[in-house]
Amino acid sequence: MENNLSVVLEEARQDDVRELISLYSIIYGRNYPLAYGNDPDVLLSAINDKKSHLVLVARIPENDAIGGAVIVEKEVHHKIGKVVGLVVHPDFQRLKIAHQLVSYLSHRLLEDENELNSLYATTRTVTVGPQMVFLKNGYLPLGVFPNAHRLKRFESVTLMTRFRKGLLERRDLTVPVSMSTYKLYSALSDQLPSLAIPSYFTREKPLANSDNHDWEFEIIQAPEYVMRRFKVHLESGVDFYFPFHKPNILFSEKNGKLDIFGYFSQPDGYCVLLSATKPTVEFTGELLSFFAMADSIGISYLEVVMNTNNILAIENLLACQFLPSAIYPGYREVNGKPVDYVFMSRTMEPLNFRGMSVLAPFKPYIDQYVDAWKKQNLDGLEVIHGPKS
Repeated sequence: MENNLSVVLEEARQDDVRELISLYSIIYGRNYPLAYGNDPDVLLSAINDKKSHLVLVARIPENDAIGGAVIVEKEVHHKIGKVVGLVVHPDFQRLKIAHQLVSYLSHRLLEDENELNSLYATTRTVTVGPQMVFLKNGYLPLGVFPNAHRLKRFESVTLMTRFRKGLLERRDLTVPVSMSTYKLYSALSDQLPSLAIPSYFTREKPLANSDNHDWEFEIIQAPEYVMRRFKVHLESGVDFYFPFHKPNILFSEKNGKLDIFGYFSQPDGYCVLLSATKPTVEFTGELLSFFAMADSIGISYLEVVMNTNNILAIENLLACQFLPSAIYPGYREVNGKPVDYVFMSRTMEPLNFRGMSVLAPFKPYIDQYVDAWKKQNLDGLEVIHGPKS
């Protein structure tokens, strides 16, 4: 019987690569967007790189098989980790392998070892199973990303995080945040009433202050070249911070007015903006040519992560039709202090939550997103009545 089988959790070995790739293929087919699940060289590199990765497997000694696996990407400098690639073989679903893997890595990295302040994961919403696994292991719901990935269809994903004990109490909350960000904090308070949150600051209108609606962008998809350019301009990209992604695409305004560096996952249309040669406060709501160009090459979703204290930049992103999707308290440690960040996203696809399954703690985040979408897309609707017949 399956329930009589034993499970041994341990770090993956080099000779596990073929079986792990096969496991990801069984579960996701050819649609899995992460290279760990379809590129043996990438997976082998993760197994060998103990400093920036932890690759765990659940072995079934009686079957000489791998029953499940999970990967943690670690960014030790800012003390943050990302849980990806959680997978369980269909033959061993009843052994609670997913729960065991997440429980083990969470205790090891946040309690036993001293490298990380938080671990986060994004979970699919085609079923609530993965959400349940992380919730039961003390992960806190922080938001929802609509249409973030294209697998068999466009899927929304949730954001969940577990924090090192005492981390959230060390945050500096003396600077107020924008009203849009404060609404995310309010949703978070529904899950954790004891959490201290900042006050909010209200402006009458966003900045949207220049004439860049006629700007034209060129696209450069040459990862090595883009990385070299990124390193040269890194100091000017102080607004953005997004670990675990390296730039592989450059959006360059034809006359040299603006370069935007991004990471683009072509299989699923997901794109993160990593840095720019101008501060975000100088962006406006009229970058229509940029969005049209991004859409034309298959980008269906854009994401930016912003320090919550950067109110003017967040308001300009709102003017550029980005919406606040998730809040991450203590996302990054700067000068020994945990700093809060907000995730802003822009989907190119029609908003559609049909078929989406989420647990109740995520409902406040969906509600605030829908309210923000309505305000952005419907409140300015002008209805003109013709003459009476």
